[in-house]
Formats: sequence, C-alpha cells, structure tokens
Amino acid sequence: MRTIVSLGLMLLLLFAQGCKKAEFGDPVILVTGTEVSPIVKFTVENTPATYAVTATATHKATEDINITFAFDPEAVTAYNEEHKTSYFAVPEEAIEIDDLSAVIRAGSAASTPVSVKVISTAPLIDGRTYLIPLTIKSVNKGGMTVLESSRTIFLRIARIISFAAVSMNNSTGATTGSPGTRGRFNGAFLFDPQNPERLANFTVEIKNLVYAFRGGDGNTNPQPIQTLAFWTNQWEETTVGLRYGELGNPNNSLQLIGALGSAFAYNFNPNQWYTISLSYDGNKCVMYVDGNKAAEVSGSMVLEFSRMQFGQVWGGYDTRQYFNGRIAECRVWSRALTASEIKLNLCGADPNADGLLAYWKLNEGSGHIFHNLSKEGARYDMDWSKVYWDPGGVGNDNLTLADKSMYVTWTDDELNKCSQ
Repeated sequence: MRTIVSLGLMLLLLFAQGCKKAEFGDPVILVTGTEVSPIVKFTVENTPATYAVTATATHKATEDINITFAFDPEAVTAYNEEHKTSYFAVPEEAIEIDDLSAVIRAGSAASTPVSVKVISTAPLIDGRTYLIPLTIKSVNKGGMTVLESSRTIFLRIARIISFAAVSMNNSTGATTGSPGTRGRFNGAFLFDPQNPERLANFTVEIKNLVYAFRGGDGNTNPQPIQTLAFWTNQWEETTVGLRYGELGNPNNSLQLIGALGSAFAYNFNPNQWYTISLSYDGNKCVMYVDGNKAAEVSGSMVLEFSRMQFGQVWGGYDTRQYFNGRIAECRVWSRALTASEIKLNLCGADPNADGLLAYWKLNEGSGHIFHNLSKEGARYDMDWSKVYWDPGGVGNDNLTLADKSMYVTWTDDELNKCSQ
C-alpha cells in the first residue's frame, strides 16, 4: 500500500507545479489514485464489476470528516476540451452508485469507500472509451481543503470482450478438387464492380490470429507464405494487401504489398490477436500493429474498392498459401486514421463513426453471411456462398463463382478476448 510518507512526497511535487486552493505544505484531501493522473483504469470482464473510490488526506484527521461525491459528466466535457481528447461519459443506465458519501474517521487518513458498479455493458458503443467521473463535491469538518488537481477521478472502463471469430484454416475442408471447391475458406467477394469506391485517402483494418507459422520454402506445399487479406477492385488493378512469411523473410513477419510497394513488420507470435491497420493519407501508407507504427511506404495511389478478399484465390496458390488462423473486425474507412483513433478501435468501432465505409465484425457465430455494420448497410454484406476465385492466377476477367459456405467455421473460446 502507498504510505502517508510516499503520498506526501508526491503531493510536494504537485504543489511545486502550482496547485491551487492550498498553500504549500497545508493538509489537503484528494481522490485516492489521482496523484499522477486523474484517469484510472477500471477493468470490466463480467458484470456487475465493482470499483471502490476513496478519498485520502495528507494528514491524519483530528475529527470525522464527511465527504460527499457527485457523478459529474460535465467534468468529462471539460477534460476533453482541456486535453483535446474524445472520451465519453458513461451512460447512467450502465452504472450503479448506491451512496455517494464517505467518511475519514478521526485518527485515519483514508475514507470509507464509495462503491461504483458497472451493471451492464450493453449501453456502451464499441469504439468509444468511457469514463465514470466522480468529483468531491463537499468536505464537512476537518479543516482541510481539496486539492483541485485531484478533486475528480475518471474511471476508464477497460472492457475485456469475448467474441466469436472466423477460422480461415478450416482444417476439415478439402484442399483440392474441382473449380469452385478447391482451397479452404479463401475467396473474393465483389461489390458492384462497375462502380468501385475511389478512395484517395483510406484506412483498411483486420484483426487476426495465426495458429502457427509454417516452415519450408517456395517449393513446399503449403508454402511459408500465408495470405491474409486484400482490398482491391475487381481486376486487382489497385490493391493493398497483407501476407505473412514472404520468401526471404522470417515466417512470422507480415508484409504490406500492393500498388504502393512493400514494407514489413516483424516478430509476431502464434495464438495472439493483432489488429493490423493500413492508413494512407495520399502520400504515405503507415502499417500499424495494435495502433503502434510498424512500417511505412510512400507513393501515390487511389484505391478503387469493390472487392474484399480473404486468403489467396489465384489458382495454384490457393492451397499453397492458405491462412492458418482466425480473423475478426475487418473495416474500410474513407479517411486516414491517426494512431490514437486506431487504438480506440482495437476491440470494435462505432458503426456511425465518420468515414466508416464498410465494417464486418465477423462475429455472427453461425451461418455464412457476414453483415456490414456501417451506415452503408446491406450494400456491403458478404455472402460466402457467392464468392470468386481466379483459376488462371493472372488477375484478369477469368473469375469463377464458388460456393464456399461449407468452409465457414466459427470459433468462440478463450483465445477470443480483447481488452478495450
């Protein structure tokens, strides 16, 4: 536990930085845990989840001190304005606070707790970071003032989300056969190919997990290469894509390939989820891994998007470069997201977010239709009984319709968790 001595040293630093409402060295009261930052993580995996908020005095109380807290959504607005952030105050129906009063007993420096409960996460929208703001409203007796910089605590709800996902491996499915059946889950879905979305700026994203990285070389079947996804037009004339294990590179490296050239990120682990984001601002494309910049390539392109492809669909490569893992949270944006925006969306995005063109959570858990959650609606639904592959492997108009519905396999286990 933090001792009164260490807390006092921390407060000396706070006073030295110009804290108001107290003279240097005077006894003060603050919300416990806010000495470094007012934003404190509150992990929520199951509901109800409880967090005990307390107040701390820098000197032992000589009499009982009554403290009243208040739920203060306006404090979130003020914090956002001051720090240029975009937090949301938690909806009141998601939480329960029975009693907002606390007491620092005479002879003590810590108050009784105020119990804050998250009773439901249903009102919380994916892609938003929520704060529970509690402010010390009043202090009765004790002769101490409130340290203004630590008057309010913002409990940041960090949800641990379980989800269903698609297994692209489908190890029970055939890997050879007649056109339209060979391969596994791999396929390309076409959306109105005559009218592609022309994206001068864009971000494309996919969450993925690899079961194992393969060894071998270009002559083996399967190869070390595992093709993850491509965002392109019908004839692959403008393309950005992702694949692991390009020949000559470590098998656990990830390659950005396509019209802008090539770049690599390294040192991926098996059985671990990663969110990969490719953000293009018209001059450069940055690859982010879980919101952290990993690689960059410069160039000029306009992504004509009308084709979403999972895995490799070229004849001869479809079985050699199949993806041995799972996917979720695939998105297409019509703007370049920043690193901070990407980090807010690691577990999910707000379906009504600005610029979100297409959004497949891939968490239906059954069936073979992947529903688009963006404002574009059914326009970007994908029916995996109506996908295409390219038996000639040359990217021309020789596309063959295939029914891959039998290869859609859902997973829902302890691997499928995300911390928001």
